[in-house]
Amino acid sequence: EQEALEIVTDVGFRGRRGDMLMQIRGTREVLNFLGGALPRLRRLGWRIDLEGIVAVFMDQAEFTTPVVHINSSGAGNGFFDVGYEYENAGGESLDPSDIMRALNMGEAFVEKKGRTILLDIDAIETAREVFSDCSTGEGSEPGTFRMNDIHAAYVQASLHSLDGVDVEAAPEWLAKAQTQNRDAKIEPVALGEPLESTLRDYQKSGVYWLRFLEHSGFCGILADEMGLGKTLQTLTWLQLQRQNEEAHGAPSLIICPTSLVDNWAEEAEKFTPGLRVQRMHGADRHEHWDKIAECDLVITSYALIRRDLDEYLNHQFAVAALDEAQHIKNRATQNAAAVKKIQAHHKLVLTGTPIENSVADLWSIMDFLMPGYLGHHKTFRENYELPIQAGGPDAELAQIKLRRKLHPFLLRRLKKEVAKDLPDKIQRIAHCSLSGDQGKVYKQLLESAKRKVTDLGGEKGFNKSRMEVFKVLLRLRQTCCHLDLLKLPGLESKYPSAKMELFFELVDEALDAGHRILVFSQFTSMLAIIREELEARELKYCYLDGSTKNRQERVRTFNTDRSIPLFLISLKAGGTGLNLTGADMVIHFDPWWNPAVEDQATDRAHRIGQKNTVYSVKLITKNTVEEKVLQMQQRKKSIIDATLEKDGAFEQGLSWNDVQELLSL
Repeated sequence: EQEALEIVTDVGFRGRRGDMLMQIRGTREVLNFLGGALPRLRRLGWRIDLEGIVAVFMDQAEFTTPVVHINSSGAGNGFFDVGYEYENAGGESLDPSDIMRALNMGEAFVEKKGRTILLDIDAIETAREVFSDCSTGEGSEPGTFRMNDIHAAYVQASLHSLDGVDVEAAPEWLAKAQTQNRDAKIEPVALGEPLESTLRDYQKSGVYWLRFLEHSGFCGILADEMGLGKTLQTLTWLQLQRQNEEAHGAPSLIICPTSLVDNWAEEAEKFTPGLRVQRMHGADRHEHWDKIAECDLVITSYALIRRDLDEYLNHQFAVAALDEAQHIKNRATQNAAAVKKIQAHHKLVLTGTPIENSVADLWSIMDFLMPGYLGHHKTFRENYELPIQAGGPDAELAQIKLRRKLHPFLLRRLKKEVAKDLPDKIQRIAHCSLSGDQGKVYKQLLESAKRKVTDLGGEKGFNKSRMEVFKVLLRLRQTCCHLDLLKLPGLESKYPSAKMELFFELVDEALDAGHRILVFSQFTSMLAIIREELEARELKYCYLDGSTKNRQERVRTFNTDRSIPLFLISLKAGGTGLNLTGADMVIHFDPWWNPAVEDQATDRAHRIGQKNTVYSVKLITKNTVEEKVLQMQQRKKSIIDATLEKDGAFEQGLSWNDVQELLSL
């Protein structure tokens, strides 16, 4: 009731309660209410009944309707001329100067030649406001202005939401607006095999949408929920022939977090092997600058794009794509400044975060994609960021306007929306490389391990010293996770774990999108390191290992308290017997010998009662014993399946040849 009273007070009524409202008196005041406030209240959903002399007057009253004309511009190149007219119900044009004079005086009516014409102020001012940041100069006809077709979808959606505005537009503008707003079907593109059979329907739609944007000369944000295949859709689109002839033969550039460089290269090798890929990563990258022009795809990180910017400025790329775009959300950072200097014919941003909910981040991301589309930063802050932060009716209007502006260039699908295309469980492997410090330690341990194994003198010696060999393998696996697990005296490292970086990239994206995660590791000491980092970030979590007494209470807490986003679990202690359907994502921090044990752990979330698709990620360090274990698992799958009940059987069953293979790195 209080909110309703505030609204009616704004339009001229006074009173402490609804049944104590004073009447609006005076001809000018009543006409202002009928012309300005009445249509606005009805748009808000109010039912207003008029009686007596006012009802008779309204039956005979004239209203003016703003008519927006959008015509092809003589300038061409995607520009249109926009002009206004004001007409009454009979189609008679009214003098715009009379309308503007009334609006400037705060009047919602015009009196002319004995007639009173009511003005729907809300419709007139909103229509003008829609175009306030779309104008790019004078039009080809007097009294018109030019508008770029980049704004077509936003303008169409905004004007259609107003029942007091008529739009007369050129057919080509309407067609463009409908396609941008995804009201019209976007034409499919031939992808070729095996991609045509590999991509799910929604992924093909994503590729078609990227192609449509490219064809129209626009850039976009692919913001599908985590696990829906943004990388695959992007690679599929990148392997198509570029539509801009000037981009033919030029390489495309992917900029991503350091921890994802290897993943991009692996996915490209797997799904688009025809692309010539160059990783610009690591100390030896300087040897490859002359290869960039010959490549189809260059992959680097945000950390290195800053350092190597001068080299990249020597090239014009076909496409520049940013993965995990929150890395440039702050416009003042070096990351943001560097990537915005990259020259590319087309640009794309990938993020799993619901970007429209993070207003402060948006301006910088759109400034990379299409500079100027959201106006100057100061104007954006005043028109969108501050009103939305303040809350209330102004915040709602600003959010609606911003959503309309973003919609044509933002594609976000959630798992629940494409559930019919998805399996119950999505599994993937996320790779990382050892950090420099890890690599040095790993190399020393590996050389020492090889010497020890050689000294065993063959299979007989191995059988006698089996535990010693497993200890060596354990040390190598610990090195892949985090150097602190080794407890080496005097070892201090600035970069003790590349896998931790990858882990928190995944966690940040998942939490931003509202996911809840089970994290499994065979090493309780690794879980302790993760706990320490979570506490430093002030993230809530549950924890369970072999020493936990009240297991079911921890499970109940996690399943019922949705404010706790993570559950850290020792693989051996929590791999079976727990029902954790409160989570819809599983991360295996390190691989276990027997993947059946990992599958059982994943099934803590993937059980009867789970309503969401479960997304399971296994973190693997490239060119290490972890990768060899993974290969061995896949090769010996039938043996592993047979030893499901006896977890130790696989480890004990490792042969002399298996050990030599694991150490042949």
